[in-house]
Amino acid sequence: MKSVAFFVLLAILVVSVQQSHGCIYVNGKCFKECEEGTISYTPGCTHLTKEATCDEPNPQPDTRGHVCDFSSCYCAPPTVRNTVTNKCVPLEECPKKE
Repeated sequence: MKSVAFFVLLAILVVSVQQSHGCIYVNGKCFKECEEGTISYTPGCTHLTKEATCDEPNPQPDTRGHVCDFSSCYCAPPTVRNTVTNKCVPLEECPKKE
């Protein structure tokens, strides 16, 4: 009976971890969970890389300085942020530039 309870608890834990997309952290505590389709971007103390967008799908790190304690929710690869709709979309669904 104890082993059944253990496996049920383990299964619940695994499912809850798989559904988590991460958090925006403030002072080391989860302030807001990331929405579905996004992941937590918390690089630590390093160069900041902007979120990939339709206009800039392959952003490079900003090497002008280090940023510490930054936390945000970025679109989960392979999607990018459509800055018009603020939604995560595949690159091929981005508005065409004229």
